[in-house]
Amino acid sequence: MEADKAKEEAKLESQQTTIITAADIAKKQAKSVEDIIFSETGVSRTVDAMGRVTVSIRGAEPRHTLILIDGQPVMGDFAKYSGAGDELQRLGTENVDHIEIIQGAASAKYGSDAIGGVINVITKKAAKTAGMQVNVEGRRVKQDGDIFPYQNFFLRADSGQIGKVRAAVYGSKRKTMPIYSLERFGGDHNTGSAITDAVNETGNVRNSLRYYGDIKNIGMSATYDIDDRNTIDFNMDKTKEDMERYVKHSSSVSEPQQHFKREGRPQYVSVVLYGQ
Repeated sequence: MEADKAKEEAKLESQQTTIITAADIAKKQAKSVEDIIFSETGVSRTVDAMGRVTVSIRGAEPRHTLILIDGQPVMGDFAKYSGAGDELQRLGTENVDHIEIIQGAASAKYGSDAIGGVINVITKKAAKTAGMQVNVEGRRVKQDGDIFPYQNFFLRADSGQIGKVRAAVYGSKRKTMPIYSLERFGGDHNTGSAITDAVNETGNVRNSLRYYGDIKNIGMSATYDIDDRNTIDFNMDKTKEDMERYVKHSSSVSEPQQHFKREGRPQYVSVVLYGQ
């Protein structure tokens, strides 16, 4: 039986640690890290008034869940106040090596932000063998009388080992579909959006429970082998998103329908020295 390094190391942790491998992710056919995380026992998802996704572990406050990418906190110290769970939606699963979930207080190792637990997403490092990966998915989804094109695209190329260096570049585009509430509100509120206007034709609107739209990212990773026991890993990732969400709280005609947009270019750069 083949041993998994991450799972073996997890046995040394004092807290309950779950390792989700790339094979586990492939079995679930998940498109984003968010789809994986919220199917785990003890991890729950909430949405605040602004539509931002938060993560709670074992009932702890979302601000006490520390979310890491390759060991680095996402969005710095502001993550716990601005919906760090959205970062999990931005990450596609094609470029993820494994995910570590620590349930329970881990503040002694990770600081006060990890009172509830830790989610650490480890991305794939540059491979020693040259290769290319292409994933393409497309379909048409009918929802509320309208038809939406649903497309996912991922491309990755690895240079293979060249002397002491190996590198990889990748890019992706994902479309996140809307999730609507069951409750409908009356009134004709023309917003100019094809999605919302399709609902307005019936004289009713439904709140979108989360942001939906396009997420694009591009990045690269590289590894430099100092010697047999020490390496330097470099990772850079840039994301561009165009997301929107519509909210209406009552059937009153005088209350306007609120339109929230989330446009941004989150990016992170990390350099890590590994030694044995």
